[in-house]
Amino acid sequence: MSWKNSCRAAGLIAVMTFSLVGCNTEASYSPQEIIEQTLQESKQPLTYYGEYTLDMGELGGKAQVKEWVKDKYRRIEMKGDNDEHVITVKTDSELISYDVTENTAFKMAYPQGELDGLRSPREEVQLVFNLVKDTHEIKIAGEEKVAGRDTYKIVAKTKKTESLFGDIEAWIDKKTWLMLKMKSDNAGNQIITEYSKIIVDEKIDDQQFILDLPEDVTIQEISGEDTSELISLDEAKQQLEKFLMVPQENGLSIDKISMVKGLEDRPEYSFDFGLDGQPAFFITIFKADESMSEIGPILNEKETDIRGQKGTVMDDKNFRSIAWQENGYQYSIVGENPELTIEDLVSYAQQMEFVQ
Repeated sequence: MSWKNSCRAAGLIAVMTFSLVGCNTEASYSPQEIIEQTLQESKQPLTYYGEYTLDMGELGGKAQVKEWVKDKYRRIEMKGDNDEHVITVKTDSELISYDVTENTAFKMAYPQGELDGLRSPREEVQLVFNLVKDTHEIKIAGEEKVAGRDTYKIVAKTKKTESLFGDIEAWIDKKTWLMLKMKSDNAGNQIITEYSKIIVDEKIDDQQFILDLPEDVTIQEISGEDTSELISLDEAKQQLEKFLMVPQENGLSIDKISMVKGLEDRPEYSFDFGLDGQPAFFITIFKADESMSEIGPILNEKETDIRGQKGTVMDDKNFRSIAWQENGYQYSIVGENPELTIEDLVSYAQQMEFVQ
């Protein structure tokens, strides 16, 4: 599997373009203080040029990455083992990703400044540390040099065998708080990202953030707006024809039904359920795709039997879900109430009945 498809399958795009930034100090900190300091200072703008290697192991091979970062502007060039070459540029009003090998690109335009509040790649990694602070034991494991710079090495080891995130090792630059190296183990696959070069306060010409596409490139325009459409239960029945659904009884009710065009304009339906007036879980349904079964379990998903079908479960304090295929549809139930266990979700799946 190529690294491009691996990232799409496993939701690992954040790992490709990660970095943390915080205050400029060399005082002595505990692991949690380092993380908290990083979180507090992550809005501080930073300009730098870097080169790193992304090694996704058997999941997707290696990629060599170059990146230019200047405040809200970012340019990333990735070259994979199999002649894969992708260039992505983000400005304050547009995101363009160009696949050089396939000569295809997608563009997403948005009102100026609208994405300023979204998580940057560095904040995605910060999110990981926040997610694991209760499930992992975090400690400083020394000070090492990475790309010629002094770093703190922070190790986060899981306290239990089943966790959304496996063991994590991170090397954080003492002065800039950039994360210069990271190792993570998930579902038996190790992912390593490591900088070989980093030049902080590099003078970067704004021209770097202009991507000139070839005249014969195939471009797909993607809307930056929420394109989901609220529909009624009768409309869902008409469009899906015959499908499985949890009965609205014992305090359960459907609060909202939405439809969005997914991959290749495939309709995807989401049923939001409430229990006694509080969000409980949501069910997604779309036409089954054979390629989904080829991907297999990702991260710390485990295979299991659901309604007599081959399925997967992901059981973590921060995220619980089950998924399976049945009668031509792909089903997923995702818990929204943290009190609901995997057993609860499986029980709801068992209660599902055909509607049409």
